[in-house]
Amino acid sequence: MIEIMKASAGSGKTYNLAGKYIGLLLKSDDRYAYRHILAVTFTNKATDEMKTRIMKELFTLSTEPRKSGYHDRFVPSLFESEDEMRKKAESILRDILHDYSAFAVSTIDKFFQQTLKAFSREIGQFASYQVELDKESLVAESVDRVLDSLTEENGTLLSWLTANVLEQIEAGGRYSLDANLLDMAKRLMSPQRQEAMHAAGVDEEVMCSKERLLAVREKCRELRDAFRSKVVEKAKAVVSVLISAGVDAEETNGKFLRKIHDYAELESDAKIESPSESFVAKAGDSEKWFAKTKAKAMLPKVYPALEAPLNEFVALFGKEFAVYNTAMILDSQLYALGVADELSRTFKEIMKEKNVLCIDDSNTILKDIIDGSDAPFVYE
Repeated sequence: MIEIMKASAGSGKTYNLAGKYIGLLLKSDDRYAYRHILAVTFTNKATDEMKTRIMKELFTLSTEPRKSGYHDRFVPSLFESEDEMRKKAESILRDILHDYSAFAVSTIDKFFQQTLKAFSREIGQFASYQVELDKESLVAESVDRVLDSLTEENGTLLSWLTANVLEQIEAGGRYSLDANLLDMAKRLMSPQRQEAMHAAGVDEEVMCSKERLLAVREKCRELRDAFRSKVVEKAKAVVSVLISAGVDAEETNGKFLRKIHDYAELESDAKIESPSESFVAKAGDSEKWFAKTKAKAMLPKVYPALEAPLNEFVALFGKEFAVYNTAMILDSQLYALGVADELSRTFKEIMKEKNVLCIDDSNTILKDIIDGSDAPFVYE
């Protein structure tokens, strides 16, 4: 049975949860019931508050029961007499004080770490491993080590990174390999990406092979070039109608068709942006092509000849534009994926050398251990 308590800050959650915990202790016939009840919180502060509340109330129930706010909750529902409850509370309080380390109220992170300690051999760590909170420092060290290992013997990785640097310099003129590689590494090692890869059951070594990525890059660039050619072709068709009719794009409503010249003269490396909502709205309605004062004289010159090419141009920015954007995003990430395997392997080597485990990885590792087993087995 699951009981859910919904309450805002300051409405008495700690009071009620502490009462629930004390009630479980008082109900149990096992004098060491506190060893088998797990209470988890989000923060250390909440843990301290919960422990303090429980111990304080047990003391009050064992000395001056009527001063406790829980008195009426347990008498007479659990105990026929106040004295009977007082003796049970006194006994529980004494046992907890003499066995305080087994008083299991902790943060979720601490509980996970305690659980993982029991599986240190299975996760490839010494039992004395430390939890590392500063993951970024390990990521930075991984990047430094990968860069230090670049020699002629590691020709595949060296050529991959060299090609990346040359492309970035050609595109932007300036490039810092270590800074950009660090940025890549942070994204590749982020908890969100690690969890997504784990959930999808993706083998990083297979997915990030250079041969596979080169094939993907070729396909992405093929899609990119094909879409750019279509945009230029359709934009030129619109411009052609305007020129044939002797109409200047500047004369259109709000000069909206002026933008069509930019699309018709796209540079080979220019990123294609979707036309504005205003452009699309005007393009789809011939009555909006010109201002009302000019429509009577100008519209007959281009209608209906302009309608089809203009609609075909706008239609490109639906599904085909989404495919183009996806190809562009993938292409921009491929070099990062090409070093993902090296970075991941180096990162794991550093953790093993230092005998540390990143707190971000705890949930994923624990999920792997539980997978296919009954969860209670892990808690035991």
